[in-house]
Amino acid sequence: MMEENKIKVSVEVIIESENNFLFNILAPQSLDQDMIRSVLVGGVALSIRAEETPKDQAKALRDVIDYLESEFINPDSFSDAQKFVD
Repeated sequence: MMEENKIKVSVEVIIESENNFLFNILAPQSLDQDMIRSVLVGGVALSIRAEETPKDQAKALRDVIDYLESEFINPDSFSDAQKFVD
């Protein structure tokens, strides 16, 4: 039987002003970025599944996807990626 191994990954948010938030990810140094991301995404998935109806789950998922798309360049557009090369 595999031994249980607990880890804790958390997000600390500092609200500096109405539109300025500082996010800190707190995790053991032994975790790599992929593992931290997996834990955080697992938490997001659980929060979406906690919605009462499939319709509410779909809305929560769409909200998360829309937020992520607003934070990053379009991965399908090489012209957007060119901004970071110059």
